[in-house]
Amino acid sequence: MESFHTSKLDVSISHSRKWGAREAGREVARNVIKKLKSPPSFFLLFSTIHYEDHGGLKELLAGVWDILPKGTPLIGGTIAGFVDNEGCFARGVTALAIAYPNLDVAVGVGKHTKTNPYRAGKNCAEMLNTKLGKSKFENKIIIDMVSAPTIPKVPGVERVNVVRSNFFGWFATHFVTRLCGFFGTGLAKEVDVIDELSIHVKDYNMIGGSAVDTGDMLSNYQFIGNEVYTNAVVALGLNIDTPIFLEGKIGVHQTDKSFDITGTACNEYVITKINNESATTQFFDLLDIPSEHSKELKQFYYKTVDYFPITFEENNERVIGLAGIFGDHLVVSHRLAGKHAKLLSITGEEAINSIGKLLDDKNSNSFPFVFGFSSAIYPFMMGRKTLDIKDLLDTKLGGTPYLIVFPMVENIRYKNKDPSIRVYSTNIFSLSANLGGDGNNLQL
Repeated sequence: MESFHTSKLDVSISHSRKWGAREAGREVARNVIKKLKSPPSFFLLFSTIHYEDHGGLKELLAGVWDILPKGTPLIGGTIAGFVDNEGCFARGVTALAIAYPNLDVAVGVGKHTKTNPYRAGKNCAEMLNTKLGKSKFENKIIIDMVSAPTIPKVPGVERVNVVRSNFFGWFATHFVTRLCGFFGTGLAKEVDVIDELSIHVKDYNMIGGSAVDTGDMLSNYQFIGNEVYTNAVVALGLNIDTPIFLEGKIGVHQTDKSFDITGTACNEYVITKINNESATTQFFDLLDIPSEHSKELKQFYYKTVDYFPITFEENNERVIGLAGIFGDHLVVSHRLAGKHAKLLSITGEEAINSIGKLLDDKNSNSFPFVFGFSSAIYPFMMGRKTLDIKDLLDTKLGGTPYLIVFPMVENIRYKNKDPSIRVYSTNIFSLSANLGGDGNNLQL
């Protein structure tokens, strides 16, 4: 358990690894709150999916509210794992709370992100603006969680993201993807949600990610107040009197391979043609993997593909990964951002170095805390080597409380600019430790 205190600001981070959902909820809330000198101004809660089978996520949240003061603004969701001062975990629940008098907080939710992502983003923003529109504090940030993709349940069909038949792949592309959104499954449409949300909160910074499970894409949950959702965007808006630090890095490098996307479907969430040929065959040829091997895949992620995301000449801030194979078609992690694609690559060392660069040349030891979202693909690739991320953060931050959670897709946005929605990145948020000072050295 870690905490930071000044005469005004309290920050506390802790976790629980109890198996039972209700007991874990109580323990994490109790651990966080007992280190605060006053009631929390807000509470961020993140859990791995394991509690789905050990009491349920509603019971986890109920356990938190057994301890948490009534009315505390709370959001969060399920993540693939987390790193804090006490360890690196693929199972458990973690929380961050801040107690500080000079801030205003609001929470918002937009439902049915997979059916109508634009309405969900707008509704969430309107809730935040209604409550924060008259705030006197000028430093602003939104922390959000969006439902990640989920593979639909089809009677008699195994829940996998690989369709071997070209015919059924075509059918899945043009019919199944359209239908499953009405049942709260399928493509997540995070780009649409976050783009719309940001339009209505132009003067806010933003940081967030997609709620996920262990990478199987079978279920995910979002938390707001005492409610649990499976197909929503939740957000916490924060207006505060001290400057905000926000920065992100992508941990990839460019290869010498590129290709043209010549056919798309599903509002550019599916690639149907590459260089006017089968998208699947062409992509696996680029990776020097026989295309017939792609038809044998059963796991959600083909481990070689994890190391080869793509970006675009038209927008190199958008980095996406392969999320599924529908016969000749490729499903991508989120919407394309151009027709001229570049093949990227990544190593575990690059992932770790990108996190280190976020804190280089900054007085990071003076931060009251560091909170961030980092790609779930990193621990999927690195396994036990994910502990190297913790070692790096310990070296860079000393005793500063920190919490990094692993969602499926990350988003970041600087106020009055377009948001970046991507994978293979790490984005962090903090405040000026010099509370009441100008904090210009930390503003972006």
